[in-house]
Amino acid sequence: MWIILEYAAWAISGGLLLWMLADAARVNREFDEDVLLSSREGVDELIEHGEVPEAEGSKND
Repeated sequence: MWIILEYAAWAISGGLLLWMLADAARVNREFDEDVLLSSREGVDELIEHGEVPEAEGSKND
């Protein structure tokens, strides 16, 4: 019984590995390196719609 569970766990692990590799390849194909390495999440979508809020430190008070 334990042997079957062990093989099932290895099969699930292998499936997850293949899924992660396929997803990494898909993301690499769909997005440019500049977007993937950007530390400003969500800003790219806001720029497209013209909704970028001012940063707190850049206000001229």
